[in-house]
Amino acid sequence: MVRQKKPPYWWLSLFLILFALKPVGLPAKTDDYSTSLPPELKVRLQQFQEFVNFQMKIDQAVDLSVAFLKGNLLWSHGFGYADLENKVPAKPESSYRLASITKTFTAIAIMQLAERGRINLQADIRTYVPYFPRKKWPIPVRLLLGHLGGISHYRNYAVEGRIKEHKNTREAIAIFAGFDLVAEPGTKYHYSSYGFNLLGAAIESASGLSYGEYITKNIFLPLGMKDSRMDDPLEIIPNRVRGYQLINGQLKNSEFVDISSRFAAGGTRSTVIDLMKYARGIIQQKLLRPASWRQMFTSLAIRDGYFTGYGLGWNVRPWQSHFQASHGGSQPETRTYLLIFPTENFALAVAANLERLDLRPYFTRLAELVLDEDLDLEVYCPQKEDHLIYQTIAQTFYYGLSQYEWRHSPLTSKPQELSRAFNYFNRHLNRRFIAQDWAKAKKKIDDGFHPRGSQKMIKVGTWMAYSLAHAKGEAALRQYHRRGPLAFFQDYLQLQKEKSFPLRYFPLESSLKNLVAKWQKDWQEVYTDELRHLWISPATDFEQLWPVLKEKFARSSLYPDYTRQFARVATFYLRRKQAEKALSLLKHSLELYPQSTAALTHLAQAEFWVGHTQVARKLYLRAQAINPQAPELNVSALLRFASQLEKGQRQQPLKAFITLALELHPRQADLWEKAGDIFFRLGEKKRARQYYRRALQLDPQRKHLWEKIKKT
Repeated sequence: MVRQKKPPYWWLSLFLILFALKPVGLPAKTDDYSTSLPPELKVRLQQFQEFVNFQMKIDQAVDLSVAFLKGNLLWSHGFGYADLENKVPAKPESSYRLASITKTFTAIAIMQLAERGRINLQADIRTYVPYFPRKKWPIPVRLLLGHLGGISHYRNYAVEGRIKEHKNTREAIAIFAGFDLVAEPGTKYHYSSYGFNLLGAAIESASGLSYGEYITKNIFLPLGMKDSRMDDPLEIIPNRVRGYQLINGQLKNSEFVDISSRFAAGGTRSTVIDLMKYARGIIQQKLLRPASWRQMFTSLAIRDGYFTGYGLGWNVRPWQSHFQASHGGSQPETRTYLLIFPTENFALAVAANLERLDLRPYFTRLAELVLDEDLDLEVYCPQKEDHLIYQTIAQTFYYGLSQYEWRHSPLTSKPQELSRAFNYFNRHLNRRFIAQDWAKAKKKIDDGFHPRGSQKMIKVGTWMAYSLAHAKGEAALRQYHRRGPLAFFQDYLQLQKEKSFPLRYFPLESSLKNLVAKWQKDWQEVYTDELRHLWISPATDFEQLWPVLKEKFARSSLYPDYTRQFARVATFYLRRKQAEKALSLLKHSLELYPQSTAALTHLAQAEFWVGHTQVARKLYLRAQAINPQAPELNVSALLRFASQLEKGQRQQPLKAFITLALELHPRQADLWEKAGDIFFRLGEKKRARQYYRRALQLDPQRKHLWEKIKKT
């Protein structure tokens, strides 16, 4: 049978894996939680501790501090060593650099000053920072909060990210003051730490206090965050952790960097306990008026009508069907993550002292066990048209339920608007329409989740949530977080049969009704408890797993998608130079999910890594043919993998991959510039110059490229 989280003899496979690793050594556990924990939650938290101890060895992580709150319950725990050389155990009170979680403090401070009339969100930032040079367009404060201000991020991280001397505010602003805007404000989402430094300077100007003094007085002290402060290498900071990095697979100390140059974007230090005090204050809507919180937690949209998924200082895309506000942080010495489900009185924080550590497995596993949900669940349909229909149903559910719970009302209750929304939904979730032009259908569907399409899909989802809450009660509505999108749709369809239902019912197309009914039946058969509790890791017996999955999936019209988990294990094998095991795993994954762009690109990346560049190229082109807009094929994803190849010193595969990436996105100036940077570092100045010139042809506004061209 399928290996579950704790199958018979689980300890034997776990022991063999751990014996093969090179652990840093783990100290005794340090707990700080209430004895009033429900018995079933105690069991789950013990499972989480076992998982973390195992996963940390896989990741070569040094330490981890975690905490969560749910209602009145607070739990926290430390794993590993805050200082490996001196064997100082990590604990909930360990003090970490927060990195970009700092941006949330900056955003709250700006909103406080806006409430007090000291900052106008629509005003040009130069109103408050007059020494910042005038740019081609005004830069509204509000757009800076949502990374829409056009301010550049780091241009040359090798220099800008490794500053060792202390910088005051004006010196920090001077680093990027001469940079051109990357785009007209409001037209492009461009993540920018420098933009938040500008906001920090505005806070100082409007308040008459230093940035650190302001957030201490107006955020930390009111919430009892006694262990939160600006980072300072000279100060004696209790429980300060030491930072580490991996170089060619070997654990090393972090390079010293003074982070005062990113003061309002990533210059603070705190503990996971203090972050829970912060989260509780946010959940209870302290510090700001309710209208300001609503504004902060509403996604901004670029001018052409697409949401960015980022509000004012916070990521606000739903996680599955939960309304969430979150932020991560990454810089020398640290990785951090803060997650809040404000409507459910739930939050968690994770912090580690290993640079570039992937925290997602840790916070996902903790949230799953605490909430008793499968938050890592993805679903695959073998038929391309069906897959698009299912994904749309799921997204309608995710956005609908999360927005309804946050707003406490549907997006609209006007009958005419709802009729148009349901007609739009029915018209585009039609197999025949999708088969005629898949790309056009997908664009129309995607538009329906954004202002560009009047948010018609979200209007459908929030009305369905409102109807089900009216019929079954708010408590029953919350159960759909666990029951999922098909149960949500199936139960809405049942409302039509209830003659006493008092609200106006907007019907779904008959073919969609039949499809949902079939899927719900198949899903209940395929998604058994055995798969519900499956956690895939290097300890999984894949020889036993493959035939079970193939048999289950062969007779179902949809089934769970474990592509991402398989890729995580394959990465583990590649790090340990077990390329054949990695390739075998990813080939099996592609057999299970042949139309998955994720499965194709994961295998392609592994083939690139081992030097099979022609095989890898064909896999990428197959993925592009299935869905050119797949997230695995966007410029950011391609650049992340190029960075991995470069760090792994895979020069020939890197060159082949860059050639492919430019073929996939021939008109992306940013990609041409980054490709030029890579070839410059490889010593191929002639090719770097060609790429810089091409980037300039595509975007003449990139005047800084002339300096790069001179160096070639």
